[in-house]
Amino acid sequence: MAATIPMKLDGVALFTEGSNTDFAVGDITLPSLANLTDSLSGAGILGEVELPAEGHYGSLEMGIAWRTISRDAFAFISPRVTGLEVRGAFKEFDKTKGYKVTKSIKVVARGFSKGIDLGTLVVNAATDTTNTIELTYLKIFIEGDEVFELDKFNYICRINGVDVQSDVRKALGLA
Repeated sequence: MAATIPMKLDGVALFTEGSNTDFAVGDITLPSLANLTDSLSGAGILGEVELPAEGHYGSLEMGIAWRTISRDAFAFISPRVTGLEVRGAFKEFDKTKGYKVTKSIKVVARGFSKGIDLGTLVVNAATDTTNTIELTYLKIFIEGDEVFELDKFNYICRINGVDVQSDVRKALGLA
């Protein structure tokens, strides 16, 4: 049984990768991790089974929603790889101690711009400008511990410390 009960995200900051200066006010939409699958059927199988391909994921789209059109939004439409870090603070209730504690999360992401939606210009309202980034690299830390890493171009997929692509890299002569 867990000693803490997750409550909410208490704060978030967006940084260019490797920087210690946050630069933007925006909401982040993290990608969905959907395994690619292959249908297996034939003798000895009653029907069909969709089996996930270990370490292979579909498109990873990350979104950044800005309050208004700003220079920060245009930093993400470069034709080169963009690297950023999202750092957050979660509040959890510690049942054994009887008070709230703060836990950290850090998301490191690299990818290419898929575009920018400049939004709508309406007096006295946010423009809702949004960037969409196609990620090729994603790494997530909770309390400083690596819980997930996916590097699509280097055959790296680690989940809670387990390298699910090590045998593949070895077979391809990449290890």
